[in-house]
Amino acid sequence: MDPLLDLDHDPHGDAETAIDRACARLGRPRAWIADDGYEHEIVAGAVDDARVAWVERRALERPGQYVDVDYYLRVRAGDALLREWTVDTYNPYFGCDVGALKLLGDDVVMIYREKHATIAAALGPAGAPRMRRLSDHWRLLGDVVLHASEARGLVERFTLPTLAPLAPLPAAVAADHLSHGTSPRVPPAGVDAAALQRRILARLPRATAPIAEMLVGALAYRFWDDPPPLAARYDDLERARWNPPCWLPFYAHHAAGPTARRAILEALDAAATRPPAGDPADVAELACRHIADRARELAAACRLGHLPEETSCYFWADWSRAAFGRALDLFPAGLWATWTALEPRARDLLALGSER
Repeated sequence: MDPLLDLDHDPHGDAETAIDRACARLGRPRAWIADDGYEHEIVAGAVDDARVAWVERRALERPGQYVDVDYYLRVRAGDALLREWTVDTYNPYFGCDVGALKLLGDDVVMIYREKHATIAAALGPAGAPRMRRLSDHWRLLGDVVLHASEARGLVERFTLPTLAPLAPLPAAVAADHLSHGTSPRVPPAGVDAAALQRRILARLPRATAPIAEMLVGALAYRFWDDPPPLAARYDDLERARWNPPCWLPFYAHHAAGPTARRAILEALDAAATRPPAGDPADVAELACRHIADRARELAAACRLGHLPEETSCYFWADWSRAAFGRALDLFPAGLWATWTALEPRARDLLALGSER
């Protein structure tokens, strides 16, 4: 992942100052012990002209039993408590690290890391929270969150406070956005998968249909893959469906005969040399740029006969393979032809992908 995304907090937010401002507005210290013996600590804060939001940890160790602990997100205007939410985690005993807390319009938004996941949660004045899982590596540009995708070399995005998705970006394009401090709002494709696949194929250098469709399916599926619906509870957040097929062209090259190997490598080399063309706000163009970036890496791996150093792939793990086999509607026919041919060799391919 690009080092610009190797963060788990808002780099433009001063968390300590924000907590001090929240404490001043509340007229409280950062930490105190209540009359009932519970320890309280304000671990995140945000203020605007009228409101103060804060995350408060409340804990009591019961010797020989357990630690009774919870985290609360609260919003107040003057003396009126506008909203209170018990932060939803796997188990609050393992902590809640708040990376960002924002008051946006009528909503309050927090991004936090708990035992298993990083989560964005948005709460309006009433009703259930809106929750979305994101990568542990993320950045905030204004009201746009950028975070590492499950697909290698890709950056996902969504807006605050709606948590609505935007089109993903190739890592190089995302780095450019970050360097300029803004991320233009390119919406998702908004068309059916087959139509977008045809648009992408038409912009790539010509290759035989099965190989071209394999490349588009394995590398660009996140451009048409609908994001999971927002959750209202931690237990409803999306879990991993399957490990991504981002190295499938490498496996196809490894398993092929000499003629097919040459054809795959020629297709990768041709895609890798495609220059940026057209509107960078067009989803099909973004997908083509991502394919070009990944094709360079894939061609190098094919020539070396192994994945890059410190890279492993568990696409062929039994659970992943079984789940991926049920995703027929998401991918073009050429990818499925490749997958069907390789699937009997899954055990050997798993060893190939995990040996480094």
